[in-house]
Amino acid sequence: MKFQFFRFYALIILAGTLLVWSFNQIYNAIQDDNLNYQIEVDYFFDGLSTGSKRGSKPLPNLLTLEASSLALPSDIQQMVEQGKVIAITDDSDQTFYYKKDLNSGQLMQFGPFIHQKKVTSFEPYVVPLFYSSLAFLILLMMRPIFRDLYKLQQDAVDFGLKPSPMKRSIKETSNIYPLARAFYTMSDKVLNFIQMNKDLSRTISHEIRTPLARMKFMLELISPNIKASQKQRIQNDISEIESLVNDYLSFAKVENETDTLNFEVLSIKDFLKEIYEKFSIYEEQTVIHCHSDDVQVCFDKSSMSIAIQNLLTNAIRFSDKQISLHFEILDNTCVLSVEDDGPGVGDNAQQLMQPFSRENVKEQNHKGFGLGLYIVRKVAIWHEGEFSISKSDSLGGAKMVICWPSNLPHS
Repeated sequence: MKFQFFRFYALIILAGTLLVWSFNQIYNAIQDDNLNYQIEVDYFFDGLSTGSKRGSKPLPNLLTLEASSLALPSDIQQMVEQGKVIAITDDSDQTFYYKKDLNSGQLMQFGPFIHQKKVTSFEPYVVPLFYSSLAFLILLMMRPIFRDLYKLQQDAVDFGLKPSPMKRSIKETSNIYPLARAFYTMSDKVLNFIQMNKDLSRTISHEIRTPLARMKFMLELISPNIKASQKQRIQNDISEIESLVNDYLSFAKVENETDTLNFEVLSIKDFLKEIYEKFSIYEEQTVIHCHSDDVQVCFDKSSMSIAIQNLLTNAIRFSDKQISLHFEILDNTCVLSVEDDGPGVGDNAQQLMQPFSRENVKEQNHKGFGLGLYIVRKVAIWHEGEFSISKSDSLGGAKMVICWPSNLPHS
């Protein structure tokens, strides 16, 4: 990356230097007065020598001086001795012309003249044009970098939405190629991890569930010969392993399901009714109040079903007597909330959204990875929404809310 930086820096310096030199040449060209006084001044000196007049007007101011009255450098003095015209400008920016009369040996002075600086119509625009050109040059040199950065940004966004091999749209000659190469390398590693996760999920699904089924079968065979407490202990251990497996498989499914999302417009009331009926078996211990607006909503049915079931399962685990499942649309936003009358979450709301968080599992005698609320948060993100946890004002326990845009585009 250092090489690309120094190369780009050197290119800017070189181009800027060339531009400054070019404008300096142009500026000097328009400032050149092209003074040529010999012919004009000779005319006046010749006119003085012959006593001629230029029309009816007298000749310009001419004085005759002693040759020794003017102290000149040796090289200029030599030009005077040869009868050449010289020009001298004093501190007041007044110019005098001198020539020696070779016959009389006297020095003739012509002047003074005030130098008039030539002003061109182009001169006021030189400085603005220079800085404009310099800005355009820098912009022209920066454009390829920002163009490549935009391409890399688009590739990264596409990869985030649907992990797949990233497009190699950045050429090796680009100044940001080291950055792009790091992105490409990281994307390959991410894809490898995703594939490894899928393989591990399939392994757990087939290689662990089968031994668990055999263990259950053997437990039923030997149960007459063992104590009831021993049987219960083994059943608890098997249930714990099954819970861990189910939690992990659910987690893996959610992590790898982004490429199979199917957004469609469905009746949210009918959808929640199906989920509510699945949890009707808990009505003896917990009452679930379900209310929803009868509207059509766009969402992915499979993932949203997992999220709501996780919320209800969590609420049942911690609730005392009742749970509220509610849906409404507010300001073009779908709001689905699950509230309970349990102890609440306190200050651990954000921690509970992290994977493998198992807050209060010992108190509730729950076995698992603690992935339920993390899965809910992932589903909310897929729906371009958010997941929040707070205190329920109506029931006093926890309030968990999934929000997503009601105008979510569907396939």
